[in-house]
Amino acid sequence: MREVIETYILVIATVVAVSSVSLAMLPTVNDLAHSYVSLSNNLNDKVKTDFEIIFSSANDTQVTIWAKNTGDVPLSLDVINMSDIFITSNTDNYHYSVSSQDVQTSIVNGDGDSYWDKGETLMVTINATLPQNEYSVVMILYNGVKASDVFSR
Repeated sequence: MREVIETYILVIATVVAVSSVSLAMLPTVNDLAHSYVSLSNNLNDKVKTDFEIIFSSANDTQVTIWAKNTGDVPLSLDVINMSDIFITSNTDNYHYSVSSQDVQTSIVNGDGDSYWDKGETLMVTINATLPQNEYSVVMILYNGVKASDVFSR
């Protein structure tokens, strides 16, 4: 009888210990699962987002960039406003936030809504005076997807 009670006590202690360890690890495993889901969603968004700068030019007062949405994700103008544009030459570097007052955006061949859908062209106009030179322009969207082009002024 004594052996049965000792075995019973050991079984109860083991169940309590395993339950305690499980309860301690469950939040960590749950947080890890949420991290993987979030990472997967971000990667999925990046894979489905794509665009190309199809033409860029500059005159005395502005730089104009035309970009085509080639991805599967329609992008709202609010999301596009979170983008950055870098214009560089061998002597100068310029940075513009699309949301700044010097930058205007419009969808030139869209369907009338405020989304840059696949196949539509976005025109970005930057009020800037660049010196005569050859420039590289890089546009980076909110999620890090980028496209580049070269133009001369």
